[in-house]
Amino acid sequence: MHPELLRVENLTIAFRTDNALLPAVHQIQFSIREQETLAIVGESGCGKSITSFSIMNLLPPAIAKVTGSVFYRGKQINTLQENEMSNIRGKDISMIFQEPMTSLNPVQTIGKQIGEVLKNHTKLKSTERKAKTIEVLKKVGIPRAENIIHEYPHQLSGGMRQRVMIAMAIACQPDLLIADEPTTALDVTIQAQILYLMNELKQQMGTSILLITHDLGVVAEMADRVLVMYYGQIVEEAAVESIFAEPKHPYTQGLLNSKPSLETKRQRLEPIVGSVPVLGEVKIGCPFLQRCQKAFDKCQTENPPLINTGNQLVRCWLYTDEEVAI
Repeated sequence: MHPELLRVENLTIAFRTDNALLPAVHQIQFSIREQETLAIVGESGCGKSITSFSIMNLLPPAIAKVTGSVFYRGKQINTLQENEMSNIRGKDISMIFQEPMTSLNPVQTIGKQIGEVLKNHTKLKSTERKAKTIEVLKKVGIPRAENIIHEYPHQLSGGMRQRVMIAMAIACQPDLLIADEPTTALDVTIQAQILYLMNELKQQMGTSILLITHDLGVVAEMADRVLVMYYGQIVEEAAVESIFAEPKHPYTQGLLNSKPSLETKRQRLEPIVGSVPVLGEVKIGCPFLQRCQKAFDKCQTENPPLINTGNQLVRCWLYTDEEVAI
């Protein structure tokens, strides 16, 4: 088994408003090992992206209150000063943001933006940075890289911009790559190419990947382990094979039942009824209560802990005969 690379302990995030704190993520914990791909899956608003932002220390204190601990190779990093954390971002831990058109600087060339990462984290000279930029663009499958370095983001297609984001993220060969919805808004052909590219880079560079997505097809293609999130909590954690073969939480079961399948040839999809509660709405009981067809009395009064069922962790009172996870 590979050594542990990143560990998150009791991470809690609440957004500041004029009158109160709105809880968004509640005491989540997980770890990622070297050369592992961990997927976090769930509906929009469940806390996936802000979890990744907190790992990168990108949530300003004026906007959110963050408690808990994030350890990288045994060192706590979420308490570092900005100048210390900036030495880690882009070098040891990199992030592919959700929308490259808004994440790339529109008034700087592609070469300038990738070169800036290399300038901040390496001792390469100007000519060496240019050569390295061209090399990394070719590595992510961008043609005519020698010309692309002089172009601007608006001159590229969505798929090409996404490749540029990946090139920027891997330029310094990070240990951990956080990919926030890396295939959003791309057509299926480009999606397949991006996923193949990320898998290739993982094999070649030994990079671990934290994959943020709502697409179960991407999870099946990429992940070794899966965290399922709902209303800011982890509701299930397991190896990817277990999640698809034997989902335990009613929410996970609902996600899989609502996905089209060529094997079962269902005539109709089975949607999850209702919608995710708004932040701060659930005070007691299980947050999934109003959407769950298996709920009973205890679900109305107590939010279940994570329960160890042997090969999975699941937050559901249906499994109370099992061991509560610590």
